Amino acid sequence: MNRKRKALLGLPLVVILGLIGYSLVLGIPPGFDAPSLAFPIDEADRVERLSAYHTPDWGEPGVFHNGIDLVISDNVTILSPTSGVISRVSERINPYAGNVLFEIGIAANWGWEVKLVLEPGFQDSVNNSLQSDMIDVVFGQRVQAGDELATLLHSEQYPHLHYMLLYMGQDVCAYNFSSASAQSTFETIATDSGTNIFFPHSAPSTLLGPTIVVPAAIIAVYWVIMLALFRIKKE
Repeated sequence: MNRKRKALLGLPLVVILGLIGYSLVLGIPPGFDAPSLAFPIDEADRVERLSAYHTPDWGEPGVFHNGIDLVISDNVTILSPTSGVISRVSERINPYAGNVLFEIGIAANWGWEVKLVLEPGFQDSVNNSLQSDMIDVVFGQRVQAGDELATLLHSEQYPHLHYMLLYMGQDVCAYNFSSASAQSTFETIATDSGTNIFFPHSAPSTLLGPTIVVPAAIIAVYWVIMLALFRIKKE
């Protein structure tokens, strides 16, 4: 096999090594150890109820809720539940309700990421702009557990923090990976409000997570195409 062919077939490996290098430069800790999460809201007494992880038919039939909603009764301070690196700070429109979603991602390591989606429920640009200004972190910033990240503003339109935990790109229940103190806080809120923390669910298969499946599929298709092209040229 000549050098050109070797280079083309080895291109996916170069891309993978580049992504690893990028994560190291960004400061994301290597490794796959599960974090022990702190409770993500400073004023836990202002969380009036929960919407459970894995609630069935969430938004549309057949869809399960991929996080825990912490519904607030007043403005609250959002805290980092883990040490890590801010992997995203973004805004997008909620396709179901039309409100703006303010998302903060925290990469704990190569395998685990926390997503904190601030949903004040505002429908007007003035209050949405105010909420945007209340986010205090930027992409690439290193944070420690307990650091203040933002203030979530209260409205009358289901204001809440959508709290997510991802392992290899696949959502898991944040409660199951929380510290004993954080779990106790969840349990107190659930008991006082008569709501659930999660519905029954099975542990996801790591090998079926998008972080594994998508790159593996792309690499496999790439190699098949390259090998086919080389065979055609040879003939």
